[in-house]
Amino acid sequence: MTTQIMDTKKELILQTAREILARNGFAKTTLDDIAIALGMKKSSLYYYYSNKDSLLEDVMAREEEYFCSMIESTLKKSETAIDKIINYEKAKFDYIKETIKLHEMSTSIILEFKSKLFEHIKSIHKKEIEMLKSILDDSIKNKEIKKCDTKKVAELILTLSEALRHREFYFASFTVNKTIDFTNAVEEMIFAIKLIFDGLLIK
Repeated sequence: MTTQIMDTKKELILQTAREILARNGFAKTTLDDIAIALGMKKSSLYYYYSNKDSLLEDVMAREEEYFCSMIESTLKKSETAIDKIINYEKAKFDYIKETIKLHEMSTSIILEFKSKLFEHIKSIHKKEIEMLKSILDDSIKNKEIKKCDTKKVAELILTLSEALRHREFYFASFTVNKTIDFTNAVEEMIFAIKLIFDGLLIK
């Protein structure tokens, strides 16, 4: 089997696994489920992945790569630091909203993945801090904002963003259809970013 064919097959496996895991959760998904969805024998799937954990690791690694690429692309479309961070937050909320909608993810499955993939989440968190810090550092160099502890400001922005998302996950868990609406969360996040920058801007 050529490397190109193997890569194409592996990509299809990861895409299919992502959809099934997002819909059913890690605990309820088996390699049999994924093999059946792919129309292949379980033994053939074992050629690529010996267990569910290793498959989930690759699914999450691919998702992390896609997420960071999407954010970097979004940042290139903005000029000022405040616009970059606002657009970054909008893109992040949209990404999570579309992922939940596309794969019919429930709040319980989201929480299950957060627990299962804590190390990957920490890695993404670190990359987000670095991206935000870089934006703020450049903004200081360009004399947009005052000198400040950019790492602490980046951490504050990320903490607010996570808190607002978790609030919506929590509220949705008590509704009948479990629908998550980030509209208010995004508006509140933009308001918070503007407040932070109001204290940092050089006037």
